Amino acid sequence: MQYEPTKGMIVMILSALTCTFTSAQSDSTYTELVQIPNSEYAVYRYDSTLQTDILTYQYSDLCDLDNDGIKDSITFVGNGGAHVYFHLELKLSSHQEWMEYPTFYIDMPYFNDEIDEMAQFVVKDLDQDGKDEIYLNIDNPFGSIPENLKTKDLSSKRLIIEFENGALVVKHYAKG
Repeated sequence: MQYEPTKGMIVMILSALTCTFTSAQSDSTYTELVQIPNSEYAVYRYDSTLQTDILTYQYSDLCDLDNDGIKDSITFVGNGGAHVYFHLELKLSSHQEWMEYPTFYIDMPYFNDEIDEMAQFVVKDLDQDGKDEIYLNIDNPFGSIPENLKTKDLSSKRLIIEFENGALVVKHYAKG
């Protein structure tokens, strides 16, 4: 007589396998096996709300937005999702306070040298004024422009962030 599993046993086995694979993703050995782009800038930061380590990209050697001769800090903080989106945080050396842009989400916070259709994050002197600017493409389902910036004529989700007259300014990116 040949044994045939019942539907209940199959469901139980599949459930056990699902639990095993789900638990494996939070295991530190899993994260060691994953190849992380721009890994030299990637760090895990503990999030007390989610009670887990969150992938974060910390760029502290890319730009001097306020043109004071000291590099400023750019950080992208992950949301902890299965498909992670990252919001922008900036700290200028001249201000020493973190500025958060919680709706400026991108899913690939990897530094690019040139603006093209795929680039989401570029740092360079885009307007040839001697100061670096940040290009950010937040054109995704989660990225949005907050109400207080919509009044400043931001007509797309392709943005330039630059330092003008002592403050950070967010502008619409126009191909030039």
